[in-house]
Amino acid sequence: MRDNLHSSMVDKGLKSRAGLIIVVVFVLLGILVCRLAVMQIFKGAYYNGLAMNNRTRIVSINAPRGRILDRNNVVLADNRPSYNLMALPEDISDVKGVAHRLSMILEKDEDEIAGIITKGMNRPFEPVYVARDITFEQVAGVESILFDLPGVGINAGTQRHYVYDMLGAHTLGFLGEVSADQLRNPGKEDYARGDLVGKNGVEKRCEKKLRGIKGYRIFEVDVLGRRIRVLKEEAPERGSDIKITIDKQLQAIAMNAMDGKAGSVVAMRPSDGEILALVSAPGFDPNMFLGHLDEEGWNAFIRDPMHPLQNRALRGQYPPGSIFKVVVALSGLSTGRIMHEDTCVCTGEYKVGNHTFHCWNSWGHGKVDLARGIIESCDVYFYWLGEKLGIDLIASTARAMGLGAPTGIETHDEESGLIPTKAWKLRRFGRLWQLGETIISAIGQGFVLVTPIQVAKSMSAVVNGGQIYTPRILMDSPVHEEAQLNVSKKDLDFIREALRKVVESEHGTARQIMDPDVSVGGKTGTAQVVSGYTSKRPDETDIPYKFRDHAWFFGFSPVRDPEILVACVVEHGGHGGSVAGPVVHKVIKRYFSLKKEKK
Repeated sequence: MRDNLHSSMVDKGLKSRAGLIIVVVFVLLGILVCRLAVMQIFKGAYYNGLAMNNRTRIVSINAPRGRILDRNNVVLADNRPSYNLMALPEDISDVKGVAHRLSMILEKDEDEIAGIITKGMNRPFEPVYVARDITFEQVAGVESILFDLPGVGINAGTQRHYVYDMLGAHTLGFLGEVSADQLRNPGKEDYARGDLVGKNGVEKRCEKKLRGIKGYRIFEVDVLGRRIRVLKEEAPERGSDIKITIDKQLQAIAMNAMDGKAGSVVAMRPSDGEILALVSAPGFDPNMFLGHLDEEGWNAFIRDPMHPLQNRALRGQYPPGSIFKVVVALSGLSTGRIMHEDTCVCTGEYKVGNHTFHCWNSWGHGKVDLARGIIESCDVYFYWLGEKLGIDLIASTARAMGLGAPTGIETHDEESGLIPTKAWKLRRFGRLWQLGETIISAIGQGFVLVTPIQVAKSMSAVVNGGQIYTPRILMDSPVHEEAQLNVSKKDLDFIREALRKVVESEHGTARQIMDPDVSVGGKTGTAQVVSGYTSKRPDETDIPYKFRDHAWFFGFSPVRDPEILVACVVEHGGHGGSVAGPVVHKVIKRYFSLKKEKK
């Protein structure tokens, strides 16, 4: 009986242990089932992606950028075939060895290559650019050892190409690698590190249209990350072409006319605001930013005292000198402070308190009316007129003409210039405005600053009958009429006739550019940079360069119904009539010769 009891107890123990084992087994099976469910159902896509990444690699294919064309469909910015050396850092186990082998082919610093690859490891499964636009010889060299370089590949694509190098560089802009800050911005979700993006000019303004849509290529790779075959490919979609208002041939003549000079030329159609030429000198070749520009080369470039990257047409701020006299004349006429025939006597001097202001003609002009004041650019006449008006009335007219504010051109990369008022000086310096400051402002000196494109915009309104147009550089931008000048037709016709005589009159300050074949009107300006220097030479070469006057001229043609207006400033160029005037004349003359050729 005791044996039976013992046997029964053993059976119960075994059954209890068996039950426990079964429970444990079922628990383990349950955990396994749950884990499988999580992996295959809830996180199936995630783990499938990891599995795919173990055997595949996805490489994006950048779309060819749209071209930039001039008004006559001449291609200014195009694309050409190129090859880029790419690396997928997580597939490279021997970074130093790979960098060493590539450095010998690319003739590039080994540590720099290693740094690029190492830095790329922070972003897994994202290719990095080791070298852009490599030569055919370098492609062949890499291809010959590619099987021994897991994670390295050649990406065939296109490279931006600015067809005429420096021509229109500031207007077209250039490309550069997208920055980390830009990648975080809304609308940049489709960009990846190493992608190129428009940095300024039309390239930046029209980035979305020009860029196109990326494609991709899926490769199957072996366990070492070496490519075996292409599994799938989606072709990229090319960007849209952009047509601009610039005339390539007119741009070229303006650029050549500014060769060796610093400054700007802006050619504009007074009838609608279209920009025909936009030159900033000296220029630069935007193609250089697409290759490898090391830190030393970049620093040398940006430290250039001539500042070739600066777009002087839109961002250069200069005292306008005597071209501002047109603004002061219109202010006097529109406010009724003067009539056409009102005169003053110029003795070569104008006294205000205990200070004497001088005319450029030290002998004086004698009895001067408004027309003669403009034609011969008599300073004393405008000292007198400025005192009658006061700075706030002058400023009101100047701002109504578009000075002292960005013009609104599509690239949105402008300086505002400066049109001072009494309130402005009080805010800026905490001091009251002085009468002497009005006197010098009336001849475009003192605090007054303008940009070349502002001059083109405001003076176009003077010669087209008073309509102010927003300058535009894109052909598909609508014509924008901002306002009508509050000046009578009679007064505008009077000013325009005086501007004609600036060129055609015997005593006009731009007499030397008179052309029997082309009717030109305009106004000279010589803007003093610093006082205390008097030149004994016409070109002021006896004065240090940085202290010489700026030379201004704006001209328009034909005088009766203007088709083109050109504004030019030559930094430290001396006298407007002898330096800036001939530049404007060349551009206007070329405009009409091109028109004749087309006919």
